[in-house]
Amino acid sequence: MCPRHVNFILLAAVALTNCKRTEEAPSPYADARSCAPCHPQQAKPYALTGMARSFRPTTPADAVTQPFTHIASGRTYQLLPRDGNLFLRRSEPNAEPVEKQIHYILGSGNSARTYIHRTPQNRLLEMPVNAYASANGALAMSPGYDRPDHMDMRRTIGYQCMFCHNAYPQQITDPSLTADPIYPGPLPEGIDCQRCHGPGRAHIESVKTGKPTAIYNPKHESPARQMEVCMQCHLETTSFSLPNTVLRPERGIFSFNPREPLEQFIAHFDHAPQTGHDDKFEIVSSVYRLRQSRCYLASNERLTCTTCHNPHETQKNFDAQCSQCHPAIAKAPSHPAKKDCASCHMPKRRTEDVIHVAVTDHRIQRPSAKPSNLLAPRTERHETIGKTSYQGEVVLYYPKQLTGPAKDLLPAMAQLAHQSNVRNGVPRLAAAIKTHQPQHPAYYLMMAQAQTGPASLPFYKKALELDPNYLPALRNYGAAQARNGQPEAALATLEKTTKLHPNDSLGWLELARLYRQLRRPADADTAARRAAELEPELVEAHTFLGALRQETGDRPGAAAAFRAALRQQPDEAESHANLASLLTGTEAEQHYQTAIRLNPRLVSARFNFALFLANARRFPEALPQAREAVQLDPANLAARDLLGNLYMALRDFPAAANEYRAAVQRDPQNGRALIGLGTALGTMNDWPGARRHLSQAALSPNPTIRAEATELLNSLPH
Repeated sequence: MCPRHVNFILLAAVALTNCKRTEEAPSPYADARSCAPCHPQQAKPYALTGMARSFRPTTPADAVTQPFTHIASGRTYQLLPRDGNLFLRRSEPNAEPVEKQIHYILGSGNSARTYIHRTPQNRLLEMPVNAYASANGALAMSPGYDRPDHMDMRRTIGYQCMFCHNAYPQQITDPSLTADPIYPGPLPEGIDCQRCHGPGRAHIESVKTGKPTAIYNPKHESPARQMEVCMQCHLETTSFSLPNTVLRPERGIFSFNPREPLEQFIAHFDHAPQTGHDDKFEIVSSVYRLRQSRCYLASNERLTCTTCHNPHETQKNFDAQCSQCHPAIAKAPSHPAKKDCASCHMPKRRTEDVIHVAVTDHRIQRPSAKPSNLLAPRTERHETIGKTSYQGEVVLYYPKQLTGPAKDLLPAMAQLAHQSNVRNGVPRLAAAIKTHQPQHPAYYLMMAQAQTGPASLPFYKKALELDPNYLPALRNYGAAQARNGQPEAALATLEKTTKLHPNDSLGWLELARLYRQLRRPADADTAARRAAELEPELVEAHTFLGALRQETGDRPGAAAAFRAALRQQPDEAESHANLASLLTGTEAEQHYQTAIRLNPRLVSARFNFALFLANARRFPEALPQAREAVQLDPANLAARDLLGNLYMALRDFPAAANEYRAAVQRDPQNGRALIGLGTALGTMNDWPGARRHLSQAALSPNPTIRAEATELLNSLPH
């Protein structure tokens, strides 16, 4: 299961280009199955744990036969076994069903199972429904999806998700592919021994020689270091926007080795105290909550995860572990009959971020005198980064303090990563960069992306001086040059981007936008098609193609592109409206209605639907659409003119005159509005007023307006 995790995100660009693995440097990791022959006592029970079952291929037996209808989006989802494979079907009114094959299941099923589709381009996409244990395995929306405008079948499984939910994928040669993670070759099937014991190839090869070297064993470490082995995945301060972690840019996403201190790999951050987040309870909060417990604090941090949990096997009752520290309490006559200490002192609670799941609260505490319903249903919370997300100081959580340049650089980056504290973060990161002169481009990329206007350009340039091939800097530098009036420089940058990174769909899309800006529609079409071929789920590529082809008069091509966009994102209101403008009859009307339902404030949909109805002489139905378009955009003179025309058709001449007059007030030279006002006034026998406005229209530089106004003037009574 993967909630809206933001682990390790530095915007879209944090990981590095110098951690490539070559054929001359084989992976230090061994086949996970190599451990079992020598360690059967550990391997056999471990295979039953949730970690060992965290990721696997699907089978037809994984089908949940009962379909699920999501009320907010109006879509129905059903898992279908077919020919030995498993498919997820999406159905909705007025649309063809869409199916994607389910290739993997992420999650053990103890709480939930997430369904994963693998694209021909080797991307992994999270499907919109999970199977939840709390509902006896029935389907419900995936975390973050319980909204009308959810990601449907196109949310990418990033490297940050794979880091915690599976063993390291060994075929990934460059884990710095930013927003477009690719997974070539076979994938591991579950978290294996090496996540806690480190790479095992050298150990296994030494065993074969008869001179075995010891594998790393965390139990020989200090309690704090033992805890860090668990914390690499089980410490998350929040899954909502903050960020909760910042990966050191010099490190690769799959480079952590449990032999090393966690802080050399990553730093954890939290909300500032007393900002309303002190008692948050989320899906990956076990370590975070445990560290708040009096038991943990009183132990001088000697209480660790393995004090209670044997990582090699599943456990159900932990009373024996509690009795080690609390023997007297367990035997006290006043204490309730001992059944299960955790049920009272660590009760299960429904989490704030994954609302269909209840997990153990690891903050050990006395039962409340006024217990609340910890399992009560929750409403999913949604955020928009920089708008409705947390705004405030992002504070260092773990380690307690950083050393060296990271002491200044990482906290400054944390302020900017999710726009939580941009005002303070920009000068802090600028000062840290000036002081420490870091040599990785991600620091400068972060500064560039936090800037607006030309101020971003020097930081992009510096990032590319450090690494001329650095994909996120190249792509974003080109886009920034185009925005800041440097189209020729942008062209050189973006053409270089697509040459160096020919499989980067976003780079091709930025180049397509620039070609359009440079009035090169054929090149723009080619580049956008390339983006869509590389990533069919990239809705922006399809909508761009639709708009471009609409501009060039290719109506069938435009309609095909908008249909492709809607297959990927059925709730894209503008694509519905744009497609409707290319269609006729009932189909056009359905798309207009869908666009307005999805976005009632979309002026173009209101206006074009009103025009569509007016052309069909359905004036009473057109009137409220045109009226709403004017209310949403009072400066839209075309909408006012249409509204005036509709009032005229319905013989409400005073209302028509008011609309035309409002248009003339905004644009006194608007010939169409002058003619409309003159006509409306003439219909109401206001001949002087009609003559005055029509005479003004007759002076228009537009010959069509002049001719029409002159003809109407000549028809007026003298």
